[in-house]
Amino acid sequence: MRRTFKQAIVGTTLSGILAAVTGCTSLMPPEPAPLVEETSPPKVVRRVPVEQRVVRRTPVQQKVVKAAPKRVVKKNVIKPVAEEPIEEPVVPPPVIVPAGGGNGGSGGSSGGGGWG
Repeated sequence: MRRTFKQAIVGTTLSGILAAVTGCTSLMPPEPAPLVEETSPPKVVRRVPVEQRVVRRTPVQQKVVKAAPKRVVKKNVIKPVAEEPIEEPVVPPPVIVPAGGGNGGSGGSSGGGGWG
């Protein structure tokens, strides 16, 4: 009950503010237009033709400016340090033991290990 009442108050308030901002133009009837309009005769303005002057400008030659050379900055060269060779430890190759599948090695036409 309380929530519905609050929503009703907020809705009414916002509607009133919206109507005030828009000026209630939708609620007001339009003003009646006058039936007879009084018009005055149009004014006639006559102008004297003025001579138009043609202004011609001489083209300005653009100067070609070469870019200034960049300054060369001397930098210190870093010499690489001699690297010591790293000796790799000698590792014996791994021993591969057959898993035991296949035909026991007796048949040359089987083409490899099987499931049993």
